[in-house]
Amino acid sequence: MTIDTSGKWWVGSEPSDIGEYLMAYAADDAPVSEFRLSKCACSSLSFFLDADDYVCAKRICTECSREHLICDSAEYWDEASPERWRCECGGEQANVGVAFSLYDDGEVRWLYVGERCTNCGVLSCFAGWKVANSPSAQMLSQA
Repeated sequence: MTIDTSGKWWVGSEPSDIGEYLMAYAADDAPVSEFRLSKCACSSLSFFLDADDYVCAKRICTECSREHLICDSAEYWDEASPERWRCECGGEQANVGVAFSLYDDGEVRWLYVGERCTNCGVLSCFAGWKVANSPSAQMLSQA
Protein backbone atom coordinates (compact mmCIF):
# COMPACT_ATOMS: atom_id res chain seq x y z
CA MET A 1 0.00 0.00 0.00
CA THR A 2 1.29 3.39 -0.98
CA ILE A 3 -0.60 6.61 -0.43
CA ASP A 4 0.74 9.87 -1.78
CA THR A 5 -0.25 12.66 0.62
CA SER A 6 1.88 15.38 -0.97
CA GLY A 7 -0.84 17.02 -3.08
CA LYS A 8 -4.28 18.52 -2.48
CA TRP A 9 -5.84 15.03 -2.46
CA TRP A 10 -4.61 11.76 -1.00
CA VAL A 11 -3.91 9.34 -3.86
CA GLY A 12 -3.86 5.57 -3.37
CA SER A 13 -2.04 3.09 -5.56
CA GLU A 14 -4.37 0.16 -4.81
CA PRO A 15 -7.93 -0.52 -3.56
CA SER A 16 -6.88 -1.48 -0.01
CA ASP A 17 -5.52 2.06 0.51
CA ILE A 18 -9.11 3.08 1.23
CA GLY A 19 -8.77 1.50 4.69
CA GLU A 20 -5.71 3.56 5.65
CA TYR A 21 -7.35 6.71 4.32
CA LEU A 22 -10.53 6.12 6.35
CA MET A 23 -8.50 5.47 9.50
CA ALA A 24 -6.99 8.96 9.12
CA TYR A 25 -10.34 10.48 8.10
CA ALA A 26 -12.44 9.06 10.96
CA ALA A 27 -13.54 11.22 13.82
CA ASP A 28 -11.60 10.90 17.07
CA ASP A 29 -14.77 9.90 18.92
CA ALA A 30 -15.52 7.16 16.34
CA PRO A 31 -12.13 5.68 15.35
CA VAL A 32 -11.94 2.85 12.82
CA SER A 33 -11.78 -0.64 14.33
CA GLU A 34 -12.38 -2.75 11.19
CA PHE A 35 -12.22 -2.29 7.43
CA ARG A 36 -13.79 -4.30 4.61
CA LEU A 37 -13.03 -3.85 0.92
CA SER A 38 -16.15 -4.30 -1.20
CA LYS A 39 -16.06 -7.05 -3.80
CA CYS A 40 -18.86 -8.06 -6.12
CA ALA A 41 -20.03 -11.67 -6.38
CA CYS A 42 -18.49 -11.62 -9.90
CA SER A 43 -15.12 -10.74 -8.26
CA SER A 44 -15.02 -7.16 -9.58
CA LEU A 45 -13.65 -4.37 -7.38
CA SER A 46 -15.00 -1.55 -9.57
CA PHE A 47 -18.30 0.18 -8.80
CA PHE A 48 -20.52 3.16 -9.31
CA LEU A 49 -21.55 4.54 -5.92
CA ASP A 50 -24.82 6.22 -5.00
CA ALA A 51 -25.34 7.58 -1.49
CA ASP A 52 -27.36 9.83 0.74
CA ASP A 53 -24.34 10.85 2.78
CA TYR A 54 -25.75 10.47 6.31
CA VAL A 55 -28.19 7.61 5.75
CA CYS A 56 -27.35 4.96 3.16
CA ALA A 57 -25.27 3.89 0.18
CA LYS A 58 -25.49 1.52 -2.77
CA ARG A 59 -22.72 0.18 -4.98
CA ILE A 60 -23.34 -0.94 -8.55
CA CYS A 61 -20.82 -3.26 -10.16
CA THR A 62 -19.29 -1.86 -13.35
CA GLU A 63 -18.80 -5.39 -14.73
CA CYS A 64 -22.12 -7.15 -14.12
CA SER A 65 -24.43 -4.28 -12.98
CA ARG A 66 -25.31 -6.11 -9.74
CA GLU A 67 -26.58 -3.64 -7.10
CA HIS A 68 -25.74 -4.00 -3.41
CA LEU A 69 -27.16 -1.86 -0.61
CA ILE A 70 -24.32 -1.35 1.86
CA CYS A 71 -24.84 -2.55 5.45
CA ASP A 72 -28.18 -1.28 6.83
CA SER A 73 -28.97 0.89 3.78
CA ALA A 74 -32.02 -1.17 2.75
CA GLU A 75 -33.87 0.19 5.80
CA TYR A 76 -33.50 3.79 4.59
CA TRP A 77 -33.10 3.63 0.80
CA ASP A 78 -36.74 4.22 -0.18
CA GLU A 79 -36.88 7.56 1.68
CA ALA A 80 -33.34 8.68 0.78
CA SER A 81 -32.17 11.24 -1.78
CA PRO A 82 -29.06 9.55 -3.13
CA GLU A 83 -26.51 11.20 -5.39
CA ARG A 84 -23.92 9.58 -7.67
CA TRP A 85 -20.31 9.82 -6.49
CA ARG A 86 -17.99 11.57 -8.92
CA CYS A 87 -14.27 12.14 -8.53
CA GLU A 88 -12.58 15.51 -8.93
CA CYS A 89 -11.12 14.17 -12.22
CA GLY A 90 -14.64 13.46 -13.53
CA GLY A 91 -14.39 9.68 -13.12
CA GLU A 92 -17.41 7.77 -11.82
CA GLN A 93 -15.90 4.32 -11.25
CA ALA A 94 -14.31 3.52 -7.91
CA ASN A 95 -13.11 0.86 -5.57
CA VAL A 96 -15.32 0.95 -2.48
CA GLY A 97 -14.64 0.02 1.12
CA VAL A 98 -16.38 0.37 4.46
CA ALA A 99 -14.65 1.22 7.74
CA PHE A 100 -16.38 0.46 11.01
CA SER A 101 -16.10 2.05 14.42
CA LEU A 102 -17.14 -0.55 17.00
CA TYR A 103 -18.32 -0.49 20.59
CA ASP A 104 -16.43 -2.66 23.07
CA ASP A 105 -19.03 -5.42 22.64
CA GLY A 106 -18.39 -5.64 18.87
CA GLU A 107 -21.54 -3.84 17.76
CA VAL A 108 -21.18 -1.15 15.10
CA ARG A 109 -21.24 2.45 16.32
CA TRP A 110 -20.44 4.30 13.09
CA LEU A 111 -19.51 3.43 9.51
CA TYR A 112 -17.64 5.26 6.78
CA VAL A 113 -18.05 4.49 3.07
CA GLY A 114 -14.84 5.33 1.27
CA GLU A 115 -13.76 5.12 -2.32
CA ARG A 116 -10.68 5.21 -4.54
CA CYS A 117 -11.13 6.54 -8.07
CA THR A 118 -10.11 3.84 -10.53
CA ASN A 119 -9.03 6.56 -12.98
CA CYS A 120 -6.71 8.74 -10.86
CA GLY A 121 -6.48 7.00 -7.46
CA VAL A 122 -7.90 9.90 -5.39
CA LEU A 123 -9.24 8.69 -2.04
CA SER A 124 -12.35 10.11 -0.39
CA CYS A 125 -15.24 9.39 1.95
CA PHE A 126 -18.59 9.93 0.26
CA ALA A 127 -20.86 8.79 3.08
CA GLY A 128 -20.89 7.87 6.75
CA TRP A 129 -23.49 7.47 9.44
CA LYS A 130 -24.15 6.51 13.04
CA VAL A 131 -25.70 3.08 13.39
CA ALA A 132 -28.74 3.22 15.63
CA ASN A 133 -29.92 -0.40 15.47
CA SER A 134 -28.74 -3.38 17.45
CA PRO A 135 -27.65 -6.04 16.83
CA SER A 136 -25.36 -4.59 14.17
CA ALA A 137 -22.24 -6.78 14.11
CA GLN A 138 -23.62 -8.55 11.00
CA MET A 139 -22.85 -5.36 9.05
CA LEU A 140 -19.18 -6.33 9.02
CA SER A 141 -20.06 -8.81 6.27
CA GLN A 142 -22.36 -6.45 4.35
CA ALA A 143 -19.85 -3.99 2.86
